[in-house]
Amino acid sequence: MKKMPLQEVKDQFGGKDKLVDKLVGLIKRPSETTKDQFRKQLKAQSNRKLMILLGRETTIKEKWGGRDKLVDALLQTRMGKNKKVDEGYRKHLDLRSNGQLLDLARRYHI
Repeated sequence: MKKMPLQEVKDQFGGKDKLVDKLVGLIKRPSETTKDQFRKQLKAQSNRKLMILLGRETTIKEKWGGRDKLVDALLQTRMGKNKKVDEGYRKHLDLRSNGQLLDLARRYHI
């Protein structure tokens, strides 16, 4: 039987606060937001959403080493053997969320 998100959070982290602390270390916060504001925004999210965020950010970190390397891998896939970097496409990718970048990577099987 599948556990409810609240029970998953309690079992894996001991509570929402510890999960939020882990996410604060993984997610790059917006520059206009302080660490405390960012923590407060994360705590306001549902347990289910926090678990999805953790899964996504962990996948990006483990598989590519971070967002920048994921963007580089997507650029390399698009460029193929062409060595010239498409700066317009890089800017396009930089504006995308981590979820959108991960979806692109899955679509291109990288």
